[in-house]
Amino acid sequence: MWNAPVQLGFDGRPAALPLAAGAVLLGLGTLYFLIRGLAVEDARAKRFHLVTTLIPGIAFASYLAMLLGFGVTDVTIQGGETVEVYWARYADWIFTTPLLLVDLGLLAGVDRETLFGAVAADAFMVVTGLVATLSRVRTYRYVWWAVGTLAFLTVVYFLLVTLTDAARRRDAARESTFRTLRNLTLVLWTVYPVWWLAGTKGAGLLSLSVEAVGFAVLDVLAKVGFGLILLRSRAVSADASAPDSTPRASAGPAE
Repeated sequence: MWNAPVQLGFDGRPAALPLAAGAVLLGLGTLYFLIRGLAVEDARAKRFHLVTTLIPGIAFASYLAMLLGFGVTDVTIQGGETVEVYWARYADWIFTTPLLLVDLGLLAGVDRETLFGAVAADAFMVVTGLVATLSRVRTYRYVWWAVGTLAFLTVVYFLLVTLTDAARRRDAARESTFRTLRNLTLVLWTVYPVWWLAGTKGAGLLSLSVEAVGFAVLDVLAKVGFGLILLRSRAVSADASAPDSTPRASAGPAE
């Protein structure tokens, strides 16, 4: 472990390469979404493009900051162990994860109150995750991790029940895209707390470099992959006149 102030960059540090790769991929994704959005004229589609472009853009700024040495600190856990904490990740997630929920909420067509509830639970999840990461007593780290996981289960409820019920009443294209993105989000967001628990901030089963690679892959898939699926779908295009764009009355079981 390094006890000196963290200085990241291409200096042989284990997290530098995944941070650089993440910054490049997120930056390219942002640029692609931005250029694609400039050609969009439909007001509804523009909202999707704006939100979806902001998501990797914010994450890109976070990764660049960590690569250049900002947003990183050392935390000494009770017992003398020192771990590097990338708190800029949480600054990223406190903005990007609510925006991902906004995209899903717009697709499902939920009311503002429901969307606010989902976003509030999500923000609480991210904040408690940060508290867990910054805690100096190992037992407290696991306690806060468990609290954050309970908040995550609340978000899961919103996605699987509330938003899914609303999506069933939308046209086939929107419901299909919503279910695809909902499932992608649930899978990736489930991996995050497990990866944290196995990594250097939890049980220490992963090295710092492996942990950083995992978070970079998750972030790129959850932000750029999500955006590619969403913005290439018919659900975002101005297809109100399409034959299957009428609201559906039937409601089957959630997938």
